[in-house]
Amino acid sequence: MKGEKEFKASEKGLLSPPVCNNSIKPIIFAFHFINMKKIKISILVAIVALFSNCSDKTGSGQIQLKTFKDSLSYSFGTLLAEQIKPQLKDVDIAVVTGAFREALSDTSQLTLEQCQQVYMTFNEKKAKSLGEEGEIYLAENATKEGVKTTASGLQYKILQIGTGDYPTAKSTVRVHYTGTLIDGTVFDSSVERGEPISFPLSGVIPGWTEGLQLINVGGKIELTIPYELGYGERGQGPIPPRSVLIFDVELIAIEA
Repeated sequence: MKGEKEFKASEKGLLSPPVCNNSIKPIIFAFHFINMKKIKISILVAIVALFSNCSDKTGSGQIQLKTFKDSLSYSFGTLLAEQIKPQLKDVDIAVVTGAFREALSDTSQLTLEQCQQVYMTFNEKKAKSLGEEGEIYLAENATKEGVKTTASGLQYKILQIGTGDYPTAKSTVRVHYTGTLIDGTVFDSSVERGEPISFPLSGVIPGWTEGLQLINVGGKIELTIPYELGYGERGQGPIPPRSVLIFDVELIAIEA
């Protein structure tokens, strides 16, 4: 990804709205639904360092930043913590810390295969739960004033009618948007970054391709996207599997 304006292709050939703020791009860690095969040793070590009961050099209760290495280490820990903090509700931090220490000393109580099985079970239960929650949300949202549902299942509400042309599925558009999960978590926002983004409608998730064609330039729309039209069964980055996505989008221009 080259800066905030570029998208990352998914396995389906779709492009995804950026999901990371530039301030945390140097550290990529999605604790949601961890794929054990993709865990890097460097990340494990970083987490151990983050959660270990390490005291500061002075014993004052506050880490002393005396050297550049101290500041770099502190920055790394802070950025990492900001990324994984929302996902820690499912685990016991003390046990996580202990498990890492045992793993690094080759005294783990579970084999890697057993750990993978535990995660597979967790992921399946979590994905099922999220899917059920999403279905309930969509059913309730469909009854709200102004909300319409298309044949594909996409839900939308026109927030502002524009004055310009309508894009086609082959158009390249420039937009401002904010994306949230149904619990209100903001996973990406060009508005927060303070800069609109341009992309081809042929290269985004299906919910965007369909939804953006429903407004003209100058218009604003709220898109409620079922997981089948979003990131599907697997999710992506901070977006869990089977997640219903909510986007507030302003169509600024059609560039091509």
